[in-house]
Parts: sequence; C-alpha cells; structure tokens
Amino acid sequence: MKKLIIFDLDGTLLDTVEDLRHCINILLEKHGYKKVSSEEIVKCLGYGAKQLVYLAAGKPDKETHEKLFAEYVPMQEKSDNAFTRLYDGLDEVLIKLKKLGYKLAIVSNKPDSVTQIVVEQKLGRYGFDFVTGNRPELFNPKPDKSCVEYCLSSLGMNKEDAIFVGDSEVDVQTFIGAGIDGIGVTWGFRPKQQLVEAGCTHFADDANDLLNEILKF
Repeated sequence: MKKLIIFDLDGTLLDTVEDLRHCINILLEKHGYKKVSSEEIVKCLGYGAKQLVYLAAGKPDKETHEKLFAEYVPMQEKSDNAFTRLYDGLDEVLIKLKKLGYKLAIVSNKPDSVTQIVVEQKLGRYGFDFVTGNRPELFNPKPDKSCVEYCLSSLGMNKEDAIFVGDSEVDVQTFIGAGIDGIGVTWGFRPKQQLVEAGCTHFADDANDLLNEILKF
C-alpha cells in the first residue's frame, strides 16, 4: 500500500476557472487588453500564474509582463473564490483516504500565498498534511521534479511511497520525471488524449474511479 497521495490543485481537486477568469479579466480590462473567455483561460493554465498572465495578455514584453504579474498576485490573494468548487465526489474520496491512513499533499504551480489561501477556504476540512504552491526560492515549478522531491522530503517519504494525481500533461511530466506512480484525471483542464501523449497510463474518469485506481497500487 502507498502512503502518500500528492494532488495537483486546479483542474484536479478544484474547478477554479471562473474565479481565474474573473481576476484576470479585471487586470486585462484595466490595462486595455481584450478580456478572455473561460475556454481561453483553460488553454493558458498548467504552468503557473506568471505564464497565465503572459498568455492571457497576448505575450507582452518582459517589463510589461512583470508589472502585470505583480498586480495579479495580490488580486488573487484577495479573491473570495466564490465560484471555485470541489469536483463532484471528491469529498467522499478525500475523507475515505484519510480514514485509510494515507497522507494527503497538494503541489500546485499557483503562487504559494494564493495556494495556501484557496486551500484553507475550500479544502481546510480535509486535513492535508502538506500544501505548497510555487516557491522559486526553494524549488522549481512543475514539470520540474524538484517540487515533488521537496514534498517527499518534507514528509519523510520515499518516491516509492507516493502517487501523484493530476489533470494535465504538466502533471504527467512531473510524476514521470520524479519517478513516482501517477494517475491522470479526465475531468480537468486537458483532454485524455493529451495525457496519453504525455505518457500517462493510469486514468480516472470520476471520483470513484480515482479511489479504485489508488487502491490498486
């Protein structure tokens, strides 16, 4: 039996699209950029907030990008995340995993300050043992394996102890690079075929599938 389940956050545990769209569009409108749709936001996700701002703003020059990003993070920190929700069925899965003795972790590419806030708002009741967003002073973001290695080290776990659960090619590249087992969920921000092409071999189409896949390891 594995000991640790590491989850991606956006698109895996939480549907955050509408709150992300709301915040980024306030920023874009303020600076004269065209607002983006939910579908366009989804295509920008996976590599962190800085890349999201860069793509949503149409790939501005470096100085402009830095200024926009500096404004965006405080906006996210102040968001009440009113539209963000846990995906269907995951409430029961998270409770069950804790009862079975698994440790639960979150490794996200969102800024760490934003990650901590939204996890407390939406997932605080589940008792996650470790939560981190992007902390460039300590490790590189996904798909670099150092973020997962930091998680494992912080919890005193070996890579053989863990399963990584994510919804994107970034997550697949992360768990393959880190040498740990992984499961791709198909309800998130990427189509299943994109996960297949990235090298994923274990999938969950709903929450019950996810629990069953975890228990197979």
